[in-house]
Amino acid sequence: MMTPPLTLNRSARAHSRVHLRAHLIVLLFYLGASLVLTWPLAAHFMTHVTGDGIDDPSLVWNLWWVKARLVEQLNFDVFHADWMFFPIGINLGFYTLTPLNGLLSIPLQTAAQLVVANNVLLLSSFVFGGYGTYLLVRYLLGGWIQTDELSRELGQDSKATTRRGAIGLRCGALHIVPVFCGFIYAFAAPKLFYASLGQFNIASSQWIPFTVLYVLRATDLSNSFRWRDALLAGLFLTFQAWAELTFASFLLIFIGILFLWQVLVSDIQDIPGERLGSPLARLGGLLPRYVAIGLVFAVGLVPFLWAMVPDMLREGDFFASGGGFADIFSADLLGYFLPTRLHPLWGGWSASLLFPNDKGQQIFIGYLGPILALLGTARLLRYRRWKGLFWPLAGIFFWWLTLGPVVRLNGQETGIPGPFALIRLLPFFSGNRYPSRYGVMLLLVVSVLAGYGAHWVWSRLAGARERSDGVRIGGSVVFGLLALLFVGEQVSVPLPLNDFSVPELYQQIAAEPGDFTVLELPTGWRNGARVLGKSDVLIMMQQWYQTTHSKRRLGGNTSRNPEYKFQYFTQAPLLGDLIALMNADQWYMTPVVDSHWQSLVERNRAIAPAVLNFLNVKYVTVHVEKAPPQLLRFVEEALPVELVDEWQGPDWTGAPSTIRLYRVREAADTGWTIQLGSRAGNLNVAEGWSMLGARDGRVRYALRKSADLMLDIPQDGGAISLQVFGPAPLAELKLNKHPLSWRVVQDGGEYSVVEAQVPPGVADEPIDRLTVRFDGSLAPSGLAELPPSDAVWRVGDTGGTTPADRSILVTSAGQDVGDFGLIRVAGTQVAVNKRGYNLVAIDQAGRILDSAAFDTFLDPEESAAMAAWIDQKPPGTIVAGAVRDEASAQLGQDAVNALAKLGVTTDLRGRFRWSHAFIGVVGAPAGSAIEDASLLKPAVVWVGSPMDGPYIAGGIGLIEFSPRDASNLHPIQN
Repeated sequence: MMTPPLTLNRSARAHSRVHLRAHLIVLLFYLGASLVLTWPLAAHFMTHVTGDGIDDPSLVWNLWWVKARLVEQLNFDVFHADWMFFPIGINLGFYTLTPLNGLLSIPLQTAAQLVVANNVLLLSSFVFGGYGTYLLVRYLLGGWIQTDELSRELGQDSKATTRRGAIGLRCGALHIVPVFCGFIYAFAAPKLFYASLGQFNIASSQWIPFTVLYVLRATDLSNSFRWRDALLAGLFLTFQAWAELTFASFLLIFIGILFLWQVLVSDIQDIPGERLGSPLARLGGLLPRYVAIGLVFAVGLVPFLWAMVPDMLREGDFFASGGGFADIFSADLLGYFLPTRLHPLWGGWSASLLFPNDKGQQIFIGYLGPILALLGTARLLRYRRWKGLFWPLAGIFFWWLTLGPVVRLNGQETGIPGPFALIRLLPFFSGNRYPSRYGVMLLLVVSVLAGYGAHWVWSRLAGARERSDGVRIGGSVVFGLLALLFVGEQVSVPLPLNDFSVPELYQQIAAEPGDFTVLELPTGWRNGARVLGKSDVLIMMQQWYQTTHSKRRLGGNTSRNPEYKFQYFTQAPLLGDLIALMNADQWYMTPVVDSHWQSLVERNRAIAPAVLNFLNVKYVTVHVEKAPPQLLRFVEEALPVELVDEWQGPDWTGAPSTIRLYRVREAADTGWTIQLGSRAGNLNVAEGWSMLGARDGRVRYALRKSADLMLDIPQDGGAISLQVFGPAPLAELKLNKHPLSWRVVQDGGEYSVVEAQVPPGVADEPIDRLTVRFDGSLAPSGLAELPPSDAVWRVGDTGGTTPADRSILVTSAGQDVGDFGLIRVAGTQVAVNKRGYNLVAIDQAGRILDSAAFDTFLDPEESAAMAAWIDQKPPGTIVAGAVRDEASAQLGQDAVNALAKLGVTTDLRGRFRWSHAFIGVVGAPAGSAIEDASLLKPAVVWVGSPMDGPYIAGGIGLIEFSPRDASNLHPIQN
């Protein structure tokens, strides 16, 4: 008798309800576990986030920024922001922006508040990470059970084999075992450690198992191709890129390994009787599937590429900048066997170990997971022979990657190389500077292999019990105990929390209408490699405070940036001196600042009103406990401000805190004049211009055909006149991307003068960007200066010369004022740019002979090596030198004597973190070299043309603006 259709439909609906209920129970289980294992976050859900105050403020700021940009500013470009790093702005495509988390947070922010939104997203990363792994292991075990492995487990080896036993085995394999494996992936100590650091981007690993699941489904040649699986695979890969771009690169490595395995070996779903044919046949079947996944991912990556590629083409591949941390952020072999420092029982002991383990470098997966993974590996090898090696080999590869370029044991190098050194040479993949982060892929592999091992455990239980309910109850108890054992290994409670209460003073700033800037003192500019300004958690909390006051700020945090994004603030008038004063309480800074105090105040008192007015600064906040006494004095004596409020209370750590709020006295908006080549002109140049002016500061050259100037033009408009120098002629002027009509009012001679009118409403930005585009080909930068009649440049009084087209520019900055040591010959950077003395030997034809760096800060042997390097150079050799960071601590008399043979007189001994730049000649008389040294600013010397690029387009000299009616200008068509 046939079953009526209505009965079938009811049965299907009932089965669907049971299926949905089972998945809901799994999600609730992971939610409960996340609340318990992140304790005490649940008790402070409205006011605190997990973290140590370093990364958590900026990661929560991300959520605010995405909502503010999209909803409040109605601007779809979330990647370009001048709300920090103002006015130069920053490209957030190179920053850990987590835009997907930001998008998901918008309704949460609207319904609740920002802290709650962040905490909900953090908990969801645990829940969905576990759930995605549950689905992945369930899928893999489902394929395993459909093969003859089930009969091998039960059919011949167990007398208790019954239909009920088989049902119980299947129930455990498809529910309890995958739940346990998801628990391993979601709540392992490395994931909890990243949550404790407030690195919510690294904690956002929940899309990895979903991606792997649908890649496996889409590329399973034993099944017909389904576009839905490919679409979901590409979509989840995109989700992971938009949550943490680095993890997307890890997934691409995994997918590449999987593709090669499937082509060369077999589809990993090794169904008996399938005929996959030759590798060429498998390649033909797999390519369309992978291309489909790749196309979806490529479309999802377009916004990132749109933001990143133009900057990389203009500024070079700085995506891989800030390297050199692999030795610190590699996993140590010993760390795989010891609990992390967050473990409530063993954490203190682990923290005292010799290898770095404070930033998530320690990958402790425990013992239970790896034991089950080894058991699962044994099962795969038993039943699938060498074809079962995919997951074990993938695990070994990612484990090896976590160990960095050279394997370390308890902090000591073993000499065993690792593949990380090769991987980081690849474009895009080089963006990951932390080998230990590959542990997320290792953890996924361990979770999968543990699934095969746990399935064997469950099958033993099924073989010992005849009734399916007995299998379920007994198995549930056993796996519950295993989960408790796993928690005992991995537990990291209590997680550190950071108080995100905001001082009421910032509400006062928020209540002030208008778009203006807040100058925070002290402050800083931070990327993944260094800090400019005040190296203190305060500078990160200031980014969090911006989510309350919603005004622009000068400081900021990013991950990677062109050097100019820091250099701008170092070179800008007033700001450069403020950066030095932020660290004036350091023992080596205080006496130097005090000795220059009067001139420092007088110089800045004269320019501060114009600088603050240009930057649109309306308020200045001063964190008294974090500010050196000299900085507090400077605010009162040099800045045009008046105290309007003072807040006192506990800071984010609970320590007493005082914040003073100053209002900047307004300056009248009148016409202005800028000599762009002068030091004052540093305030107005964006990327693309030389760092120094030429021809005695009368002109500054563009190093590319199109470059931006930053000007303060009122919305009513007015008239701009510019002195335009060659060699390339002016082709176009745009203000805030709007074309301006212009005309030549003076032509001929050394320069021409052009005038442009700015219509009302075009100058609608706080700082307006004037794009200057030149026509024609770029010219060698040596043309920026004309040599003497003998067509050579003289190196000071040393008697050495360089050809007219082989200029030398040396720029040095100690740690506190820039941290760089650069030497450019004919505009090309040739220095090693490492800590200590960077030296370059040049012959008098301008050819580079040698380039070396000597760390005379740390290594006592480097002083002698530096002296020997100089002594080996023949007389007449030009030697340029630039100190980066610090070079005095281990500098010896031998190196000082060797420098004297170049005509250099500066002795840095006793001058901690001083900048020092020089150009001398071997055998030159004492004092004849060109040199500059300072603690409070970068040191700069040059011979010839002071251009920091090999080519120039045109130059701009004097810029004048008048707010008069510009209707009398008669523009010509350009």
